[in-house]
Amino acid sequence: MKRKKYLIQNIAGIAAFILFSAICTAQEGYVTTYGHEVEKGETEFMLMIDHTSPSKIDRKEGQRNFLSQMPKIGFNPTNQLEVELMVEAFQEFGTGISKFTGFRFETRYRLFKKEVFLNPTIYFEFEDLDPETRFKMETSGWLVPPYEVEPESEYEREKILESRFILSQNIGNCNIALNWINETDTRTGATPFGYSIGAMYKLNSHPEHDGDIYSCPMHPDVVSDKPGECTKCGMKLTKKNHKKGLMVSTLTFEFLGALGDNKKMGIVPWRQEHYFQPGIMMHLPNGLMLSTAFAIGLTDASDDLVRIMLMKMF
Repeated sequence: MKRKKYLIQNIAGIAAFILFSAICTAQEGYVTTYGHEVEKGETEFMLMIDHTSPSKIDRKEGQRNFLSQMPKIGFNPTNQLEVELMVEAFQEFGTGISKFTGFRFETRYRLFKKEVFLNPTIYFEFEDLDPETRFKMETSGWLVPPYEVEPESEYEREKILESRFILSQNIGNCNIALNWINETDTRTGATPFGYSIGAMYKLNSHPEHDGDIYSCPMHPDVVSDKPGECTKCGMKLTKKNHKKGLMVSTLTFEFLGALGDNKKMGIVPWRQEHYFQPGIMMHLPNGLMLSTAFAIGLTDASDDLVRIMLMKMF
């Protein structure tokens, strides 16, 4: 009953916040998982908003429901390279605690320009964050370590180098993606591990735009609102008829969680966070996108989150 009550509070809290939010922008459709698609010249703005109901473990320590935000801006200088900058903040309900927690800089590089099997992609991110940071981009390591923990030195900031090895494959209107995640503490060398697995399904294969659209003669499912090259074969995109209306809708299903660390690997659910994260993205007129997802905690160590992404692509 309590988890149901917290879920209702999450939905109500995020709905109220959206009424006062400015619209910003986006990535492929997943919330946590990264795929391989990168479109040259694309600029994106995104505002990610989470309403979180903390796990039983965090509640015992006095943590309450909270709201966290992460505005993001990104640019793709080539069809293989993406760079992004993000900042974070959170507000806790009932306590008045509110804090700007820091920034993240990330880059994603697709190893091959044309589509290949599983499209290997590498990702690096530098995080300069307050130890009290709340936004959950991913999860890794142990919440309750299965070994004796040495006393931690007091650091004012977390400085983490995150890396991912990404495998991603398009199959018709579907995409499947697997991310192996490493988060290395640059001060101590400790490296927690995590994973994110995603499956995406596009409900329509011919999205509609408020302006001209361009598609590949060989791969009509590859579309863009500006000229460019096909991400699968490199052919020049050709202009199609002007259309208006609702664009493609996308369903996503993700599993994410922790895999231990370089001291002890493994999956021990009560000591780790693991989530099932279904979501839906609606592509709206004028290049706007709205995505909603629910990160459902699968263990007592996991939170419950309602997640909103407001997006615009240029």
